[in-house]
Amino acid sequence: MTEVATVYLEPAEWADLVSPYLTEGRKTESWEIVSIEVTGKTLKAVVRMTSVYRSATDGGQFHLSIFTTLEFLTQLWIIYAHVWAGEKKKTREGWMVESATHNIKAIRDPEHIDVEMEAASMRKVGGALYSVAKFRVTDRLGGLCTVRLKGLMP
Repeated sequence: MTEVATVYLEPAEWADLVSPYLTEGRKTESWEIVSIEVTGKTLKAVVRMTSVYRSATDGGQFHLSIFTTLEFLTQLWIIYAHVWAGEKKKTREGWMVESATHNIKAIRDPEHIDVEMEAASMRKVGGALYSVAKFRVTDRLGGLCTVRLKGLMP
């Protein structure tokens, strides 16, 4: 790999390199959970985008970003942990300790995003809940993303 010499960029020099998605588009995206089913160590859910950003540098198409994905996976994890603990109301906040993501094929269907979560580990540590969850995120177009989250709920 060729190394880059030290370069100091002025705003005018980086302006055309900035991602419009990260500076503005990300703020316009929203999603909702359509359904959730919890059975044993598994949570299955359907999520849909209620507002999307379509990138000009991606042919004006939608693709699910990892930022949005982590948002709704964390929400589903928080719901699962409360169900596991027998709690009917949100009493704890989720802290993501570690995450690993693998985007195998872009999720492009904003209307129907399938999520399957396996609680690989869930236990109480002192008064907190500790969890390792494995997620598989797919769509009807063959998109696939896998995520592993470690989290703590004090």
